[in-house]
Amino acid sequence: MIESIDHIAIAVRSIEKVAKLFEIYFGLTVDHKERLEKRQIRLAAFNVNGVRIELIEPLSKNSSVSRFIMARGEGIHHIAFKVKKIEKVMNELKKKGVKLTDREPRKGMKGKKIAFISPGNVAGTLIELCE
Repeated sequence: MIESIDHIAIAVRSIEKVAKLFEIYFGLTVDHKERLEKRQIRLAAFNVNGVRIELIEPLSKNSSVSRFIMARGEGIHHIAFKVKKIEKVMNELKKKGVKLTDREPRKGMKGKKIAFISPGNVAGTLIELCE
């Protein structure tokens, strides 16, 4: 069902500030930036041997990422798994009793199909599926 880890997302108040730290500390440079207006977030990504680290910055106080930071502070927001045929995977998970926060896939970074699994299913960890 899961092919690999697609990315690990970190909720941040400032992409610029945290991206600079990743550059200074680890020698990483941002290789992609994107705004997702519908989700009210801005993203920046680093590639680490085929696994992306995404920084997620809220664009408004109403975004889910802003609420996450206000409740928990900056930190790991979710882990994303790469899958094939996301709709099929979602249906298989539903049959197993897994609660999904998305009824259908939506668009993520670079137009990928994505869907989220409720954190209550897996030890309080938000899981994203990416096709």
